[in-house]
Amino acid sequence: MSDIPTNGPFQLTRRRVLGSGAAAVTLLVHDLALAFKPPTPRLPGTRPQPDGVPTQPYIGGHAPPGAPDWSGGPGKARFRIDGLAKVTGQKIYARDFRAADMPGWPATERMAMILRATDPGRVFTGLDLSALAGVDAQPLTVITQTPLGNYTGPQRDLASLNLTLPFSSAGADGISQLLVPVGSAPQFFGQPVAILVFADAHAYRRARRALQFQPGVVQMGGLPPPPKQPWALAYSPVNYLTRYDGDGVNPFSQVQVGFESNPYQPDSTSQPYNSTARALRQRIDATLQTQSAGLVQLGGTYSTQVLDPMFMEPEAGLAWLDRSGSGTLNLVLGTQATNGDAGDSLALFGTNCPIQVKTIVLNSCYPGGGFGGRDVSTFPPLLAVTAALADGPVRIAQDRYEQFQGGLKQLASRITQRIAVDAKTGQFLAFGSEQVLPSGGQNNYSQFVAMLAAYCGLSGYNIGQAYVDAIAQPSSGVVAGSMRGFGGPQASWAVETLVDEVAVALKRDAIALREANALREGDRTITGAPLAQPMRLREICRLARGHALWRDREAVKARKAREGVRYGVGFALANQAYGTGKDGVMAEVAMDAAGRLTVRTNCVDMGNGSATTLAISTAGWLGRNAQDVVMGDVGSFNALDLHSDAKGSWADPRWTASFAMSSSACLTAFHQVHVTEQASRVLFEAGLLPAAAALWGVPLAQVQGKTRWDAGRLVAPGLSPLPLAALAARVHQAGLTTAAMVHGLYEAAWVSATYAVPAGRALTLPIDGLSLRAGGQTSWTSVLRQNVVPPKPEAGLYGRSLYAPSGALVAVEIGPQDFAPRVVAVELWVDAGKVLQPDLLLGQAQGGVAMGIGYALLENLPLEAGGAGDGRWNLDRYHVALSGDVPLARLNITTLPSDEPTAKGIAEAVLCPIAPAIGNAVAHATGRRFRSLPITAEVVRGALS
Repeated sequence: MSDIPTNGPFQLTRRRVLGSGAAAVTLLVHDLALAFKPPTPRLPGTRPQPDGVPTQPYIGGHAPPGAPDWSGGPGKARFRIDGLAKVTGQKIYARDFRAADMPGWPATERMAMILRATDPGRVFTGLDLSALAGVDAQPLTVITQTPLGNYTGPQRDLASLNLTLPFSSAGADGISQLLVPVGSAPQFFGQPVAILVFADAHAYRRARRALQFQPGVVQMGGLPPPPKQPWALAYSPVNYLTRYDGDGVNPFSQVQVGFESNPYQPDSTSQPYNSTARALRQRIDATLQTQSAGLVQLGGTYSTQVLDPMFMEPEAGLAWLDRSGSGTLNLVLGTQATNGDAGDSLALFGTNCPIQVKTIVLNSCYPGGGFGGRDVSTFPPLLAVTAALADGPVRIAQDRYEQFQGGLKQLASRITQRIAVDAKTGQFLAFGSEQVLPSGGQNNYSQFVAMLAAYCGLSGYNIGQAYVDAIAQPSSGVVAGSMRGFGGPQASWAVETLVDEVAVALKRDAIALREANALREGDRTITGAPLAQPMRLREICRLARGHALWRDREAVKARKAREGVRYGVGFALANQAYGTGKDGVMAEVAMDAAGRLTVRTNCVDMGNGSATTLAISTAGWLGRNAQDVVMGDVGSFNALDLHSDAKGSWADPRWTASFAMSSSACLTAFHQVHVTEQASRVLFEAGLLPAAAALWGVPLAQVQGKTRWDAGRLVAPGLSPLPLAALAARVHQAGLTTAAMVHGLYEAAWVSATYAVPAGRALTLPIDGLSLRAGGQTSWTSVLRQNVVPPKPEAGLYGRSLYAPSGALVAVEIGPQDFAPRVVAVELWVDAGKVLQPDLLLGQAQGGVAMGIGYALLENLPLEAGGAGDGRWNLDRYHVALSGDVPLARLNITTLPSDEPTAKGIAEAVLCPIAPAIGNAVAHATGRRFRSLPITAEVVRGALS
């Protein structure tokens, strides 16, 4: 998942707005399904440029022709809207495109190879490309950060370009680098040192065979100066979260501060964190250390490993800088961060850069999953600068070795925690946690991942005295990012393992202990966020405690033991948040004269079914599913005429606190569905309903609130049913609203406002931006909001306020010979709110279970030396969960019945409890406690020998 918490004083954004010279910058977006060039909008999130805004909407669809039967009726789907395209090969990746496929591009295409450093402990001195002489594959040019002294062929350097690098290129020392300068040590394993551009694919393949895996190609010299201590290099703030109930003190104190010294030296004068919080922590520590017969105190250090996101395809892209005078940089990318990659690519070439780029054309392709691995990746800027220095279109397509070496990874973790429990009642009294998440050699979303890990530091428990410190700590490892749970799985592993240890120490049922301490509606999280929604954690515990898998675990364990098999069952709870705490989302719904509906969004479908979900979201207000869904469109939403300037305020009707978000696995069901439904509502209220009143020959007020859809026809008491096609024709004929575009901002609640729409009506809607297009018109008209209700001031301190409780029972077996734990049964419960499409939810949950199994038992990747940065890792060494590792026949997923009106994002919720439940099951089977992942056969054998 790629979620960016934007609350608090440490706000970083990918939406760069250029200062001087910005008026000459525009941005384009292509839909490759149509091979049609859209009009020229401005950079998203900025004010209108002097040359105006687009006058023609860009309308198209990703649903392939000939696939009309995906729809299962209004609000339902028989299969994915892109299902036929997926199984017939029409839905393809960025690597499948060539320059010859792109209308208007030169057909000749260059190929580029990225060379990377494998030893950050030594200085980069140059390249040895002599192996290319014998294979007739000399590069057309070599791109480095600074000139190569030992290379006589054509070369270009980035230092002379004065590039404006994105924040994700900053190392622990604060220096931003795309490539390692000659004479400097790499910041991390796998950092790029050079880009070789070849004449064509044939020369590239010969060169790769000659250079890949060969020592000495990247030449490394003497030792660099001694580095500073890792904690002194931290580019991420410590997240200090403190909760204290009692003694007349304000029960919640949350402080998030930056630091330049050891976060675990609280007396350091360079740490300006709140004095009240410091005093409260001393009281909590006193409880954690008090020796009393009535208290049980346990703790330890718990760790998780680095993970690879495992794309369906390694990163690839195609780019071309049109030097004909337009200054247009065309990009073909598989991306989950459409706005971010477009904005960062544009920002690279600032006013001081000799290469002038005025326009970015982003062709957004299917990203092939990844769930965070393509959010603020360094691949797009590397592709962009290569295209800027090549003499034509250029393609970079990494193989799996290169993807392991250079692709983003999940942050590892090392969490030291302690808990104090009432020995008689089992009540959790006090808790302290210090979380360190090694994050690689350049910044990504590392500090935000640590922030969410801190938010998840108490799991789903109500502990009156608690603190959590979390830091993303730089290392020399491959850059890590936001995928696979965004910090939640790391925290869940530590807390849920510790809670099981408490249950063993107290000789209490582990699920009953959780149930007694679980959060209830009305409680508050460690950030002070009130839990206003029904909390189903205790219900999940009761269901799990009554399940046969748990109830019969000892009897089955004894029976299996007679067969020589170790058997165990474990449980874990999770109260995972979804969203980021400040989410800006947008959608457009348009209707043609025949009643055909199109949904447009800037998000992309990463395999989680977003396109299908958004297509069925129109049915409630418009009576049918959308036939077309356009994904990954950045530029069209400039018609909203909104901006998100840092100094803006809600008093400005054109300002929003967050314009755009990256796509993630958990944002669709609640956030993006909401804006799609609101756009559908506006289209109905300002278009279809007035048209219906006119066709019925009655006043509009007579039918307001009294209509419903029945089999594609709008019905009202005492009036003849009207089919959507007839209504659509009248809407276009009368010049009523035929398309609505909305923007929403969620921060503990949806920002709402009143909008004066056509037909003399004022609608109060949970959105903060609206634009309309009338029949017969090509331009959009923005409708300024009035009477805005902004977020509450305290909402910025909550961090997250949306939760999807979950719990998992897992059974494992360990054979007498190989000692490898094998998952044999999984029971998963999740509160998903309103279920939009059961099949999509089930598929996402199954994927979460598979990822959790891989996390707990199989995937193992050293962060630094010997890890992926050496360029020799592939799937022969990195083991992900296969079908045989997942107990498909005994995998049951139960969604709790719900009367909530909205769905919840469950992607991370289903993942978080799986690994700790497996660890607790292994502990039950073996009598040994494992505090580090993965729990491999070697680890188990060592513990039992």
